[in-house]
Amino acid sequence: MKALIKVACAGALLISFAGCAEDPNDTMGAISSSSDTAADGSSLVIASVNEWQVTANRNTVPAGPTTFLVSNMGTIKHEFLVTKTDFADGKIPIEPKTNRFSEEGEGIEVVNEIPEWDQKTTESLTLTLLPGNYELLCNIEAHYANGMHTVFTVS
Repeated sequence: MKALIKVACAGALLISFAGCAEDPNDTMGAISSSSDTAADGSSLVIASVNEWQVTANRNTVPAGPTTFLVSNMGTIKHEFLVTKTDFADGKIPIEPKTNRFSEEGEGIEVVNEIPEWDQKTTESLTLTLLPGNYELLCNIEAHYANGMHTVFTVS
C-alpha cells in the first residue's frame, strides 16, 4: 500500500510540474499508459531531488534502456548523477578539499548525469544500463554528504 501511495504521489508530482518544463510535450511524451515504462519502451523511473534527499518511485529496473524523469523540488539548483558503484549507500569517499567525491575515483563510474538545473523544473535522462549496483545522487559540494543519494539496482 505504501508503495502504491508513493507511485500515485510521484505521478501527481509529475503532472504538477509538467507545465514547468521547457516543452510540456517533452515531459508528457515520456510517459506511456503504464507507470513502469516510458513511451519509447524504456523502464521509467520518476524521481525528485530536494534538500537533502534523492527519491525514486522504484529502486530496481531490468537491464536495458531506462528513462529517469527527475523533478528538482528544492529551493536551489541540483544535479542528478547515475553512478555505478559497489560502495554502500552514502559511503563513496568524500574529498575534504572539495566536500565532493571524485567522479573519476576508483570504484565509481558516473554513467551519465543531468547537470545542475533550476528548482521547480523537470528534466529527463535516458540511458542503457548494465546489471549492477548504482547510486542516484547529487555531487554538488556537500550535497552527497548531506544525504542526497539513494541506492539503485539494475538486474
